[in-house]
Amino acid sequence: MAKVKVGVVGYGTIGERIADGVAAQGDMELVGVCDVAPTVPVRALIKSRKDIPLYCAVPEKVKDLEKAGGKVAGTLEDLLEKVDIVCDATTPGVGAENRKKYEAAGVRATFQAGEKTGVGDVQFNSMANYEKAYGESYIQILSCNTTGMARCINTVDRRIGVEKVNVVIIRRAADVSETHKGPVDAAIVQKVPSHQCEDIMAVSPHIKAFTVVVTLPITHGHVQTLQLMCKKETSKEQIIEIFQTNPRIVMFKIEDGFISNSHIFDYCRDLGLPRADMYECPVWDEMIHVDGREVWFTQMIPQEAIVIPENIDAIRAAMKLQSDYLEAINETNKYLRIGELV
Repeated sequence: MAKVKVGVVGYGTIGERIADGVAAQGDMELVGVCDVAPTVPVRALIKSRKDIPLYCAVPEKVKDLEKAGGKVAGTLEDLLEKVDIVCDATTPGVGAENRKKYEAAGVRATFQAGEKTGVGDVQFNSMANYEKAYGESYIQILSCNTTGMARCINTVDRRIGVEKVNVVIIRRAADVSETHKGPVDAAIVQKVPSHQCEDIMAVSPHIKAFTVVVTLPITHGHVQTLQLMCKKETSKEQIIEIFQTNPRIVMFKIEDGFISNSHIFDYCRDLGLPRADMYECPVWDEMIHVDGREVWFTQMIPQEAIVIPENIDAIRAAMKLQSDYLEAINETNKYLRIGELV
């Protein structure tokens, strides 16, 4: 079977990681990446990854990329002639405009959560609604926070059932590179419920959800505390066993020294993971509490990398590579070595 030809449009924090993830897949080919300016990630690409063709979304900007040393292979329109599907990771708002170009070229696409809901024809999480996205041309990935929620909630739901979930999200203020957003010496609150509430119910409509967000001046990942009301009584031991069946969830212990989100980030850096990225959801063992049908747990969300596996899964769904969600997830996991490195 021929490899699926993939292009990545928008080579920033998420786009560069999607590109690496696609390139690692044995049944996909990264045809090229497209951007408009010699940003820091693009300059790093030009310097270190000359094997990845670079395209320019705006013809008038080609000279800027060339001045930075880039060898420009063509325009966005040229890239669209060579691919089956695009992963759009552009600045919020650009993806909606780009969809018109993708439709005109007959190219499928995935979009990120930064775009307004509706840019894709279905909101997507592999664990929750892979079947609904199967064969769809335009798919929107959930946010990093909602992706982490959906993974853990649906892992439990598929085993013992979940009726309701309440979530408190301690949100990081910015990605590491976003110096224009902070630091800020404040805890910022917002109206309830947050958008993650609607998003999780969009992919799991049978689960009632409520979410609260507080933003702190940190960069190394969000932290969430979730309260699940399950359909039947369970135990901490069973919840840990359920989590351990999902390679995209990894258990950490406070007693082993993992007392903060930054300790987990540091661990990934010491392991030598590229960019210190973690695709998995870390869950703290000692912060799991079970009382009958009620389950509490706390997890970290590695915001820069957690959505990458789901982007790959979305390609599999759109291109009908696997009809079963577990088969698709396992293929993506295999090539990203999820469950092996952390």
